[in-house]
Amino acid sequence: MKAARIALAAALLLSAAPASAQTATDAGCLVLSNAFAEKAAEPQVKKLAEASFYFYLGRVADRTTAPQLKALLDTQAKTITDATAGPMMKSCIQTFQSRSDLVQSLSTKPAAPQPAPPPKKP
Repeated sequence: MKAARIALAAALLLSAAPASAQTATDAGCLVLSNAFAEKAAEPQVKKLAEASFYFYLGRVADRTTAPQLKALLDTQAKTITDATAGPMMKSCIQTFQSRSDLVQSLSTKPAAPQPAPPPKKP
């Protein structure tokens, strides 16, 4: 019972911990992904930006209110310039790709069936 209380307390503390740096990064990536999804000329870049957009949208905390999110997005949008957009988007895509690779690494593929051994001759 004591272990369950400790686990519950740890979960509550972790969920209440401020994650403003991560949230700011995620918000910046959300802004950039949206912009690249709308304005990219290459279809492959657009597709990757759209997938990235949904990834970062999913990282928005459930408790975030519309005014909080708007303020965060506005603040992050102000930090993005033409010179920084590309490198920032590259970093966002690297994070998205690493998480995607992690999830894919967890999938279990069935082993290829081994050929049956030839029958033994008497």
